[in-house]
Amino acid sequence: MKIKQFLSRWSRTIHRWVGLYFAVVIAIYLIEIIALPSAFSSGLPTVDGKPPTQTVAENTRSLLSLEQATHALISLQPEGINTLEDIDEIAYLPTLGVYRFENKKRLFEWYLDAHNGKLLKYGFNATDFLEYRGLLGWFAPWIHNLIEMSFLFFMSTLAVSGVYLFIYPFLVKKNSEMKSSVVVPGESPCDSQ
Repeated sequence: MKIKQFLSRWSRTIHRWVGLYFAVVIAIYLIEIIALPSAFSSGLPTVDGKPPTQTVAENTRSLLSLEQATHALISLQPEGINTLEDIDEIAYLPTLGVYRFENKKRLFEWYLDAHNGKLLKYGFNATDFLEYRGLLGWFAPWIHNLIEMSFLFFMSTLAVSGVYLFIYPFLVKKNSEMKSSVVVPGESPCDSQ
C-alpha cells in the first residue's frame, strides 16, 4: 500500500512541476509571437509563407526567363534586397505562374509574376521564423533543440503519470473491496459482516 501512495504522490508532484515547465515555455513562445517578428522583419511586412493566389497577368503572354525575372526583381529595388547575393533560392511555381525569391537566412520572400515581372507579394515569413527559430532558437539554435527535446520528454512523462493518476482510484477501490470480502477461516461470509 505504501508503494501505491508513493507513486500517487510522485505522479502529482511530477504533474505540478511539468505543468510549471509548460507554463514557462508557453509564456516564452507567446512573448516571441508578439515581439520577435517585428524585431527581425527589418521593416518588411509579414507574410504567411503561402504564394499569392491571384496573379496579375493573363497566361497568354510568354514567361519571363529566370534571368529576366531576376533582373526585373532587382530593377524594382524591393526592400530587403541589395544585391543578388541576398537571394538564396529562386523557385518557379508553374500552377500559379509565379517566381518565388527567398532569403533563407533572414526568411524574406518575394513573389514575382512570371509573365510581366510585377511584384505580387513580399515580406518576412513570420511563420517559418517562429517554427524554426522560436523557443529561443533566434538566440542560440541549441537552446531551441534542448527546449524541444525536453518538451517531448516531459510530455511522455506527463502521459505516464497521468495514466497512473487515472488508474490509481480504481486500484484503491479494488483493493478495499478485496479486503472487505476476505473470509476468516471457520466463519461464514454472513458472520464476518
